[in-house]
Order: sequence, then C-alpha cells, then structure tokens
Amino acid sequence: MKSFKIRNVKEVMAHLLMKDTFDKFLVSEVKILGKANFHVTGIPAEGFFSEEEVDESGYVTYGSLREICFDIIKGDKTPDSFTFMLLLPREKLEGFIESSDSTLQPNDVDNLSMLIRFKDRDLSVTTGSSLRIFTMDKSLNAAWDKWVENYLMEHGFDLDEQV
Repeated sequence: MKSFKIRNVKEVMAHLLMKDTFDKFLVSEVKILGKANFHVTGIPAEGFFSEEEVDESGYVTYGSLREICFDIIKGDKTPDSFTFMLLLPREKLEGFIESSDSTLQPNDVDNLSMLIRFKDRDLSVTTGSSLRIFTMDKSLNAAWDKWVENYLMEHGFDLDEQV
C-alpha cells in the first residue's frame, strides 16, 4: 500500500469529474460531505443497468456515475471532504495478476483498489488490495503500487509519496 499526496489538485479534480481518466474503474463507494452528505455505492439498482454494464464483481463503472458525482460537487463552495473508492475491473485484474511476478492466482484476490480522498484541502490517492487468502507474497501489492503511480503520472498528476 502506498499513499500519494497530489500537488496539482485543480487539474486532478478535472480528471476525476470531467474527463474519462477513471471511467473504466469500478465504483465500490463514493462519499461526499458538502452541501449535504452523499453516499453512493457502485452496486446497481436492480433492472437499471444491462448485464453488459455491470462487472462480474457486481459493480458499475465510475464512468456511469461520474456526471452524478460532478453534479453533487460542483458549485461555489468546495466540499468539506470526499472519498472515491475505485476498483480495477475483474477482467483487468486477472490479466494484471498474470503479468505480475506474484504467485497468487486470480481467485486469491478479491480486488485491487485506489482510494481518492479530499480532506482539509489536501487530495491523496492510496492504493490497496483485498486478498481472499493469507500470504507473505507482497509482489502483487508492489506491482499494483507501481502501476497506480505510473498511471497517475502518465495523466499529469504531480505526486509526493507519503510515508
């Protein structure tokens, strides 16, 4: 697990709310505290999305909810805080595991995540993983940490790694 402080908050907010940078990731949950308190899960309402629009893990993509999140956040005042818990889609997760140096199998891994958090005017991204087994093998975590760091940098995020 790594945590990165984002220095270019305004530009990254545009990526999060107005660009497709995170659209293919799945939404585990979004919490926005501002005008009111909003809690959105990525679990679709029955019958609202087609089977093709819902990942096999049961979540919808951030792209299908991004405009809603933008509408909640936009306005004259900055929210007090927000968190976006995004997951790597299952189909990408399996390929990612196979391409890493990990001994883990796809069934061993529940998810790989990115937590995007804004609080006290600071924006950060923290990586995470949820495994279904106990293992001392941390190579998948290291590969995910590096992948997220590279992904953010490729999109112009100005990062400081936090300890």
